[in-house]
Amino acid sequence: MGKRNTGKSTKLFGLFNLLDLLILVFLFALVGTLVLRSNLKESFAGTADDVTIDFSVRVEPVRVMTYMAVKEGDPLFDDETGVQIGTVTRVTATPYLREATLIDGTMVTSPDPEYLTVIIYAQGTGKKGELGFMLNGSRLCSPGGNIKVGSTKLATNGRFETVEAAS
Repeated sequence: MGKRNTGKSTKLFGLFNLLDLLILVFLFALVGTLVLRSNLKESFAGTADDVTIDFSVRVEPVRVMTYMAVKEGDPLFDDETGVQIGTVTRVTATPYLREATLIDGTMVTSPDPEYLTVIIYAQGTGKKGELGFMLNGSRLCSPGGNIKVGSTKLATNGRFETVEAAS
């Protein structure tokens, strides 16, 4: 007795197996990503010299003890890559404003006594390119951009406030 093929064919148009097609699509996407990433690095590599970059990062809400732990001169890291992107030059804090709903349904903004809005001013080296500044070859930064920032005593999410070449 002969063997019968009772399963459905998984070939696409009789040429490719569906799994093979998915693997090929993944490989093409991976190659495309690598090409785009290398083009981004090449656009910054074309600049002549490193420049000094002054930048600030807004972090909120932050507990008072954390604010008190961050000091001028501390190294500042990109927490995603672990690369040092600068050194803290100044730290300021203002009360963290939280929205609250009153009994009558109106919304008011009031300071939260437990938290602060902290702005960390820092200075690092990097390159200036067509797309903006690249801090220490690892972090493209522009005002409004997000970053996971870390220091020896801090690891949190922040947002770039200002980014400019030092004068």
